[in-house]
Amino acid sequence: MGRIVLAVAVAALAGCVYPTKFLGGPKVPDGPAGCKAVCEGWGMVLAGMVQMGEYSDGCICQVKKDAAPAPAAGAASPATAGVYMQMMAAAAQQQRMLQEGMQRQGMQQQGMQHPYIPHSPVGSPGWRPGMP
Repeated sequence: MGRIVLAVAVAALAGCVYPTKFLGGPKVPDGPAGCKAVCEGWGMVLAGMVQMGEYSDGCICQVKKDAAPAPAAGAASPATAGVYMQMMAAAAQQQRMLQEGMQRQGMQQQGMQHPYIPHSPVGSPGWRPGMP
């Protein structure tokens, strides 16, 4: 009996959750002009609008482009270029080693195939298409 009362009390308290509350209207007043004003108020520019069914719409704002562009990524120092070239050479050497290893492995496994094993699961080494 005590457990039933406790279960009912927990269920009653779980139902006492405050509903979600939204502030503001579901539509942007004045459409794009209203969005432009909202974005400018945040120090941004209007990038677009989104309509979510018949019920609401919203603004898409983006950060303003600065007048002074960021330095170009291609303006690297000679030391940076040297490190990059070393990294590229190491990657090329590693790729060659992998390819040579795969070729050697291919020569060793030439002619080797997994035998057909009856009732093997599809995709297993012993399975062959068209076999039971």
